[in-house]
Amino acid sequence: MKRWLSFIWLLVACLNVWSQEQEGEVDYNISGTVPVDVKAVFLSTMRNEPIDTAFVENGKFLFQGTLPMNTFASLTDDGTDLPVNILIDGNPLVVDMERGTLKGSRLNERLNKADRRITDLTIDYMQDQMAYAQVKPWQTEERDSLRRVMTATYNKVVVEMKNVIRDNPYNVIPALYLSQIYNTLTIDELKEYLDERHPYATHPLCIGAWRMLNHHEKTNIGTRFTDLIEADTAGVSHALSEYVGKGNIVLVDFWASWCAPCMQEMEHVKAIYNKYREKGFQIVGLSFDRGRDSWIKAIENHQLDWIHLSDLKYWNSEASVVYGISSIPANLLLDGQGTIIATDLRGIDLDRKFRQIYGY
Repeated sequence: MKRWLSFIWLLVACLNVWSQEQEGEVDYNISGTVPVDVKAVFLSTMRNEPIDTAFVENGKFLFQGTLPMNTFASLTDDGTDLPVNILIDGNPLVVDMERGTLKGSRLNERLNKADRRITDLTIDYMQDQMAYAQVKPWQTEERDSLRRVMTATYNKVVVEMKNVIRDNPYNVIPALYLSQIYNTLTIDELKEYLDERHPYATHPLCIGAWRMLNHHEKTNIGTRFTDLIEADTAGVSHALSEYVGKGNIVLVDFWASWCAPCMQEMEHVKAIYNKYREKGFQIVGLSFDRGRDSWIKAIENHQLDWIHLSDLKYWNSEASVVYGISSIPANLLLDGQGTIIATDLRGIDLDRKFRQIYGY
């Protein structure tokens, strides 16, 4: 288990480096046609970050430049929000933006074929969402019916993406879809898809999936906590092990001052702390803040009188990397030996767990 967790941590670190340094760069040449009245085509990353803009002349556009090999990108125009996803692989591409089709390398044509199937299902899901939005709040039966329809349609999208992943074990296409559905996958599915023998498993788009697998592995009930080091509000570094595994119950709380749901839950967490602190109960808050002033101000204003640590690195914090935390609020409840006995307890579930532990 330790060897597997070390491998995950090392690979996540390597992927972070790769996502910054990337592979060798290749030239790209992307030309194509657009529907009538379209004036511009946009080339963007999969995070919707702009790469380039091509202005249309006589119904045609052209992109030329250099990008890292195996970069996924999307093409959109000023007449539609539906993208044509492409893979930068050093081969020229010719794209029909009206039909959403392309001609190029065998790999890009394979990607396009899969992507058009998924796009059709995604359009169905968007239409379901629009229908749901039109229903009044008091029309509960109709809302429940449409919610079931939306869920069924969304599940079709996920199933199709899983099919694409399984049908392409020896190229990088699955990285695009794994990056979109990893948070819906079981730990067994993540292990299957992230087999390091698959070339896509080390693509930068899979960082989120690796972090999710790391999260599952590090936060399983019955798993001993993983140590980390961050600084307190005075700037003094402390290890989590200074407070955990000392015989008392500890709640490790992942939060941030900018996180509205976190702050909404704080009054409840504070009530639990005040109720059981005399029993030795302790809280260690690991903040995902990036500004020291806002972090300390939240602690003082809300009178959060427990241990607070942070490296002020936002989502790149040690807490996020070590525990694979991709959303907050989140927490771990540890017993006196530092073993995880519960996760993500909030509201009435938090109350119930502490009554079970302390008897009142």
